[in-house]
Amino acid sequence: MSMYGMNGIPLEAQYLYRRGVELSGRKKDEAAAKYLRQAIIIAPRFTGAYRELGGCLDRLGRREDAAECYGKLEQVTLYCACPRV
Repeated sequence: MSMYGMNGIPLEAQYLYRRGVELSGRKKDEAAAKYLRQAIIIAPRFTGAYRELGGCLDRLGRREDAAECYGKLEQVTLYCACPRV
């Protein structure tokens, strides 16, 4: 069995991302951010995780952290041929 999904993102990172999105949808942004950060550590080019983490941080009122996350998202998007979810 492959450790990577069809989109080239490791399955563990995809699981962490989905869990983060689920928690975020239930307004548990602090917990969601922890899962999303882990997904990014595993898959540094995972654009969806950066986008979702930025949203969580923004809703938590952590504007500077959110802006930094969106900046990283832009860098990854512009300079990498990366998988997107």
